[in-house]
Amino acid sequence: MSEIFTAVKGGLLWDGTGVNPIKDGVVLVEGPKIVGVGSSRDVEVPEGANIIDASGKTVIPGLMDLHVHIFQMIGPLNYLERFMIPNSLSLLYAVKHARQLLEAGFTTCRDLVYPFPEYTGRDAVALRTALEQGLVSGCRLSVAGVVTSTASHLDVIRPMPLRGTHITADGVDEVRKMTRICVAEQVDWIKTTTTGGMAGGFTNDPNFRNYSVEELKVIVEEAHGFGLRVASHSEGKFGCANAAEAGIDTIEHASELDDDTIDVILKKGLYTVPTLAPSYYRTEYLGLPSQYLPKKLGGKPFDERHLESQKAALEAGVKMVMGTDCGHVFPPGRNAWELQLYVEKLGMSPGEALLLATRNAADALGRLSELGTLETGKTADLIVVDGNPLEDIGVLQEVDRVKVVMKEGMVEVDRR
Repeated sequence: MSEIFTAVKGGLLWDGTGVNPIKDGVVLVEGPKIVGVGSSRDVEVPEGANIIDASGKTVIPGLMDLHVHIFQMIGPLNYLERFMIPNSLSLLYAVKHARQLLEAGFTTCRDLVYPFPEYTGRDAVALRTALEQGLVSGCRLSVAGVVTSTASHLDVIRPMPLRGTHITADGVDEVRKMTRICVAEQVDWIKTTTTGGMAGGFTNDPNFRNYSVEELKVIVEEAHGFGLRVASHSEGKFGCANAAEAGIDTIEHASELDDDTIDVILKKGLYTVPTLAPSYYRTEYLGLPSQYLPKKLGGKPFDERHLESQKAALEAGVKMVMGTDCGHVFPPGRNAWELQLYVEKLGMSPGEALLLATRNAADALGRLSELGTLETGKTADLIVVDGNPLEDIGVLQEVDRVKVVMKEGMVEVDRR
């Protein structure tokens, strides 16, 4: 039976649990599960086991990005060209991007919806199922359906020809029904909006409220009743406060947090998702302004107020998870840059940043019992990195230095 064992051994082992890294570590895998973790002195490797030599390298859990849009067309900045491609082509882009994410060391991602003609999550569920069945190769996907209101961020962001081709939901009865429609499509999450956004015209403003607290609480109640969690696009002050009051499980962007909202987030144990990458990618890589339009938050430029909020939340002890918002201008496969921004802009240590993409992310997904750390009994998702991301988080951006990607005990990427 020894042929079913694989031992990743000899490297620096960071298991994501919070303990110190282990030199000359071993992760012993049997089938899709981890059956042993520790130093080479403590873990016995069965004779005949497959050996992955990680000497001089670092072994860490598979990375997770909880805010991606992999169905989006990458490249052209032309608004109509990006949004008017057929669903069939969007699905092919998603297949490509799921593989690119896996190649970059991201074994799990949460897709938070592309502006399809309909928002139930049906196509995303199809891709998730294809990945689970091995029809295509890529990262594990957790997918969402959308409950959004008329004139909301996810309504007016779409070109006029697409508006009215999906069902918006207004009032408590309609949001309850729309949540149930998404549940029937077998999504994992419900996504909603509490504010407008930076993308799109001036009617789509981050300072504008979308749903009321009453409507949001019904969405949360219905989703939780079916065992699902809720994410919300939340940028402006009032929308962030409403998301926290309603008990939204992950508050995406969280761009304008005041002290009262931070207190509610802490009290309810909610997560925020910083999504720093898009603004800085526009300025540092594309040479464009940080935002599409000169919209402001609290009288300040969006990116300035956004960064202030992340720093305040971090200092207060708010739980955070990694999310890049990749799939618009920020391309899938570059996701690890978000972690470097946490180090450079928020002052995290590399180890603290890694927790957002491993243990914290698994906890936010409700899957910490199986994912997020390298522990006995958990799913064998791990990567072997040429270098030490605990010293230089930037090594994760060099895809060629991600030498091995293992997902569910299978070596999916091998660059040795």
